[in-house]
Amino acid sequence: MKTYKFTLNADKKLVEKLVNTDDVIINHIVLPKGEKVPCHYSNSRVHLIIIRGTMTLTLEDETNKFEAGTIVYVPFNTKMIIENKDDEILEFFVIKAPHPKKLGAPEEAIKC
Repeated sequence: MKTYKFTLNADKKLVEKLVNTDDVIINHIVLPKGEKVPCHYSNSRVHLIIIRGTMTLTLEDETNKFEAGTIVYVPFNTKMIIENKDDEILEFFVIKAPHPKKLGAPEEAIKC
């Protein structure tokens, strides 16, 4: 058995790379108001698990807001921007499966 720890109750920008195995990458991200994950292309099939706040997510040219308690699926090779435009801290997990290398993609997402 293996366990992974992530930071609880963070209130500053945080990007934690928690899991990187042959099968999956899992990251934990915290974004205060005005912070964002810059434009990039998804390098795997991605699930965003929002656990706090509201995410403003632009996929290709369409922008939507998603609240805590939501899981958003992002297909492989989709142009995306994640932003926190709201007062509450945005906290979410990024699940990339399969591992990008299994799709012939780089481990780090390609910026727009």
